[in-house]
Amino acid sequence: MFIDDKNFPVIDIIKNAGWSRAKRIKDVENLEQMDVKEAHIIFCDIQGIGKKLMFKDEGLGLVIALKQKYPTKKVIVYSAEDQGRVEAFHKGLDVADGRLSKLTEPYQFLLLVEKYANEAFSLSECIERIKNTILKEFGTSVDTSGIYTQLSKLYKKNHFSESYIAKIYSVG
Repeated sequence: MFIDDKNFPVIDIIKNAGWSRAKRIKDVENLEQMDVKEAHIIFCDIQGIGKKLMFKDEGLGLVIALKQKYPTKKVIVYSAEDQGRVEAFHKGLDVADGRLSKLTEPYQFLLLVEKYANEAFSLSECIERIKNTILKEFGTSVDTSGIYTQLSKLYKKNHFSESYIAKIYSVG
């Protein structure tokens, strides 16, 4: 999803490359709005958006709020501005998962969509995130094949309760 107050032709290029759900909204009215909740990858212009939520720093303020509310979403900032009007050390640039010039070649946007979609949706990346989360949160190391085996059991039993998941990974 792109958040941009102006039409941006790159979106059509991304759609034509097979990402049919790519879309643009002009601004965010609420961090809980469905467009935001459903997006896994969010491209934010840094000027002209964030105004409806009254962010002082417009798009960069929105980026900070999005990453705080949804830390697993990939948020990429882009702008046609050079560093002249953008604070070089703004926290919004630091918390963003990536940054691009609005004038960069469209395939650079497409590469980021493909990279982050792979991270969000591939089974191997999902297993790696589970492995890292279990280690970080519980100090328990689980091998990749064990995670795959347990995920298969969860899927077959269609049993996804938090207590059952904690039980099979011995973290509850």
